[in-house]
Amino acid sequence: MNAESWWRRRAGCARELMTGCFRHGMGRMVGTEPRLSAALNDVLARPGNLVRAVAAYLVGIEMGMVEEGARALACGIEYLHTASLIFDDLPAMDDARTRRGAPCLHVSHGEGVAMLAALALVNRGYGMLWSGIRRASPSRREAAGEWVDAKLGTSGLISGQAYDLSGWRGGRSAAEVAEVAARKTGDLLRLTLVLPAIAGHGTAREIQLLDRLALLRGVAYQAADDLKDVLQSDDESGKTAGRDEVMGRPNLALAEGVPAVLRRLRRLNDAADHVQSKLTGFDGRWGMLNLLRVAAPKVTSVEASAIAV
Repeated sequence: MNAESWWRRRAGCARELMTGCFRHGMGRMVGTEPRLSAALNDVLARPGNLVRAVAAYLVGIEMGMVEEGARALACGIEYLHTASLIFDDLPAMDDARTRRGAPCLHVSHGEGVAMLAALALVNRGYGMLWSGIRRASPSRREAAGEWVDAKLGTSGLISGQAYDLSGWRGGRSAAEVAEVAARKTGDLLRLTLVLPAIAGHGTAREIQLLDRLALLRGVAYQAADDLKDVLQSDDESGKTAGRDEVMGRPNLALAEGVPAVLRRLRRLNDAADHVQSKLTGFDGRWGMLNLLRVAAPKVTSVEASAIAV
């Protein structure tokens, strides 16, 4: 069996493990208000591709974390990511109608219950992160806590979401749009790859390279997502498409045109591949990182010319 096949099997096993953790990580919810319980059960029944959880779990194992801790940390990251999607879909944000091929939570359960469900996921997510990092040395626990605050707090993901809402109808450069992507998508991926390395036994060099890689992959992911938003239908993307233009949200394809974004995506992938190649170890040691490489969506020449620069 070659390294690629081995990693596919290992990633499949990790995804199955994380699916179970995601679905049952909130516990039995005994005594939970029925509407909130129903909303949470709907969320937990649709875990998505779990690529962040799988990557975080496998990096944690590779970095020497105890399996239980790596699992808790990875599921906590996925809960926080899922909560951010619930908030992102609200009428006050993107006013989306579908997510992961089903009605958004606020559509099926109401805005108030959807917000409470997202807060429940945030609460549980932070608890799981702590459960994952508490076995680390005091210095690494402190560094991990600072990293969580920096990437999820007012200078990271939350700030990126605020910039997302600040009005983007014309006059904004592609560089400004990319900066928002770095905060919204890049910082969450930086949490995914770097936190398990800090909580485990990652060296300073490994942490540095994982951080660079995560930022590049995160911005690449957002570039691909922006292309899908302007080119794909709801059925193709699994979520409401075309919201960025309607709501005046930052979108690279709208800012610089489809051909330029495709070139940007190739450059980002090439740069990330170069960074990943600098991580040392036995052949195939970092195969889990290939899960985060995003391919460009298929674009016809007609579609490419339809979005003006």
